Amino acid sequence: MPENNDIRTKIVREHIPNVVFYIPFVYYYVVRLGTVWKLLSWMLIYIMPTAFYSWLTYKGGWLPFTVNYLLLLVAVFSLYELGYIFNDTVAVQKERQPAIRLHNRNFRHFEKYMPVIVGVRIFFTTEALGLLWAFNRSWQAIADTHMWLIYGCVIIMMAVFGLYNSWRSRYNVWLYPILVFSRYLPFMLLYSFDGWGTLMLWLSFPCVNWLERFSMPRFRFPFMRKIIPTEESKTLFRVLYYLIVLWTPQLLPLPMIVKYMYMFPLELLCFYRMMVLFYVQHNKPKNYLNG
Repeated sequence: MPENNDIRTKIVREHIPNVVFYIPFVYYYVVRLGTVWKLLSWMLIYIMPTAFYSWLTYKGGWLPFTVNYLLLLVAVFSLYELGYIFNDTVAVQKERQPAIRLHNRNFRHFEKYMPVIVGVRIFFTTEALGLLWAFNRSWQAIADTHMWLIYGCVIIMMAVFGLYNSWRSRYNVWLYPILVFSRYLPFMLLYSFDGWGTLMLWLSFPCVNWLERFSMPRFRFPFMRKIIPTEESKTLFRVLYYLIVLWTPQLLPLPMIVKYMYMFPLELLCFYRMMVLFYVQHNKPKNYLNG
């Protein structure tokens, strides 16, 4: 644990077992989310749009699509979680006001078994990508070109996360949208590229999440102070963001060539954010805005 008294504690559980370092999705749920409600929220802002827009590019049965999606999900998120792990264990050592999400015993375990943890994570990713390739040898649902694009995207994702973790300043916010979208983009490369689907996927979460980063308490940029003056104001900001994104095509003088189905995930997310806004006005959810 960093030897720094000026820390921001974001530990969401009294006990965090060290096994979370090894199992895909478990680290993110136990350390970063902490509650079932935040897990459901993550499924809505990540699983739902990536599956929906990927499905729009696919022509075939539901079984090959489901297997392909789940294998790619394991491959991408296993490595992305490794980025989270290094952020929470190594990158925090370089910060003046680190956000501590792990207990001392977790720090000690990571320092002792770091090569094993990295190896296990790489194993899950390579096995998932290998199975993805093998299954599609018979199904022929994914072209070889798209498989190589996916491999390249996964490698770039880890390179960007490594740069992000080593670059600790207020200006790494400009790298953040690339980092976040790097875990979304592979799902748009499985079958055939869809420009509108990719744009809508970017707007579904990576874009609004990037804008919020400009309002981080430690590094709040002046132009965001009036828009998001406090952490609590993010709830209203999210609702306004989705309303603007949904209504902008209707207000433009030129017709937008966007099919209605492309807007469905954004409409669902807008409704969800409205429900959250109403709920937090009367309740205080555990671990809310403590991501």
